Amino acid sequence: MPKKELVLETFSKISNVYDYMNDFMTLGMHRDWKNLLIKEVFKFYKDSDILDIGSGTGDLVFLIKKDFPSAKVVALDINDSMLKKLKRKLEKNNIKDVEIVKSFAEDIPFGDETFGAVVSSYTIRNLEDIERSFKEIYRVIKKPGVFGFLELSEPKIFKKLFWLYLDKILPFFGGKLGCKEEYEYLGRSLRAFLSPEDIVSLLKSVGFSRVYIARVCAGVSTIYIAIKS
Repeated sequence: MPKKELVLETFSKISNVYDYMNDFMTLGMHRDWKNLLIKEVFKFYKDSDILDIGSGTGDLVFLIKKDFPSAKVVALDINDSMLKKLKRKLEKNNIKDVEIVKSFAEDIPFGDETFGAVVSSYTIRNLEDIERSFKEIYRVIKKPGVFGFLELSEPKIFKKLFWLYLDKILPFFGGKLGCKEEYEYLGRSLRAFLSPEDIVSLLKSVGFSRVYIARVCAGVSTIYIAIKS
């Protein structure tokens, strides 16, 4: 099965438990990591036009609107189930100036230099063509502008415990919710993903002038900040 179809099917199946499982498997800490990402992005550049790649149910959207209420946010995702949940959450919380767009990151349907910032959380490793996506993201960012994202990474310590958690424990609890295979995908996707060093090199190769990384929670996730100048 092509990766795009696999990812679409996987996240469609877990859409109803997605928010719950994110809180469960990180003990709620993913919210702090995402908040840190947004604050790091705003340190470099704060613009009213922001694109969220792989927005899902909208965690980053809500953090952006909390810190920057006047921001105009585009929430981009390919998954109808996730976007429907996001739309309901926006309506429930009366959040305005958020445009929902169904599209792949490899073909962003906006013109050159449209956004001051592009953000993403736990999406990049799921993309079928990461290099093409990075080129598209670079294209739609203004000069100056910033691309900031959060992604899973292998920690420097407790590696065996980390992989036991991803490979066995999470799928076990996912299975209790009827999503064992979908949560087995998590470990497989990280194993197939680029190293942080390779990601930095790829970001620079598509044009970003500076790239910074910050590891969070002993390295189980990494924040990447790429500057377009």
